[in-house]
Amino acid sequence: MAATDGISSRGEAKSSAVIKAEEVRSSLEQEFPSFVKSLVRSHVASCFWMGLPVTFCKSHLPDKDTTITLEDESGKEYKMKYIAYKTGLSAGWRQFSAVHKLQEGDVVVFQLVEPTKFKVI
Repeated sequence: MAATDGISSRGEAKSSAVIKAEEVRSSLEQEFPSFVKSLVRSHVASCFWMGLPVTFCKSHLPDKDTTITLEDESGKEYKMKYIAYKTGLSAGWRQFSAVHKLQEGDVVVFQLVEPTKFKVI
């Protein structure tokens, strides 16, 4: 997430950050599905909309709007709104991205550890 955790792409070539995130993802427990997300401007500025991969959402997340929990590396949890038909996170995502100082170009790993809970690395 932030530059101190080694996954951020700030100061690195974007492809290098994605490769690093994929390596982290591949080291995670395989029983829990996960994906890598490269952040763009709309994820971290202005509209603060976090679109998730459609195929991941259709396979692993509820087909109705619900509350999703994101847990950061320190164990702190953040609640936000998952909008099923748009396959994305809304209300609450802005706070998460601000607290973690996420910026355009950062790369994060989402690991689904419960039906509506992700660990974010």
